[in-house]
Amino acid sequence: MLGSRPRIERASRIRELVLGAQDGLIGTVGLLTGLAVAHESNKYIAIAGIAEMAASSLSMAAGVYLSSQAENDLYRGAIADELAEMEDHPEVERLELQYLLEEEGIPTDDAHTVSKIMARHPRSHVRMTVEKELGLAFGEHRTAIGDGLVVGAMFICAAWVPVFPYFVWQTHTALAISLGATAVALFAVGTFKGYVSGMRRLMSGVWVLGIGSAAALIGFAVGELIPRVV
Repeated sequence: MLGSRPRIERASRIRELVLGAQDGLIGTVGLLTGLAVAHESNKYIAIAGIAEMAASSLSMAAGVYLSSQAENDLYRGAIADELAEMEDHPEVERLELQYLLEEEGIPTDDAHTVSKIMARHPRSHVRMTVEKELGLAFGEHRTAIGDGLVVGAMFICAAWVPVFPYFVWQTHTALAISLGATAVALFAVGTFKGYVSGMRRLMSGVWVLGIGSAAALIGFAVGELIPRVV
């Protein structure tokens, strides 16, 4: 099972894929549904969709990049502090490791023996302490640029699904096709999410579809309400 960890790490990219695709579909269909109800101009709706796609994809990509970078900085700082403590107070750190092992149910004598052995191997000692005490993956950080690019690219790809009908059909027909295509895409995203994460695919697909449907209904309600109020 030595190859399981790299496989799981690659699969963890599902977070960025689903985040970008789901937001691209839900955010865009909610906006366009509201506009389609309030306006008759396909040109206006299509331009608004493109503007939303460009602005939101860049905003999300930048936000994910900055958040991943901040997370990496936090991890590096915490690990650096732990390394400094290990150099300044090696026996204290050994005792901390012993206590951590005891908390996991290892008898005191065995925990003492293991911590003494680990103390003779600084790199392994640091790795074990960081992972057990701080809950961090030593030496492994999220790729901030990659995270941002994946989210931004997936947002753009997904956002085209609810947008493209307004370039082809009249408003009412485009609205129906946009909603239908988005529903299929949301269900597909949810099913894929369930497949990768090991969840029930049908349930995952229905859950994501339900969230997207709620967003579309809100967009429809806003599109109906605002013209009446204003």
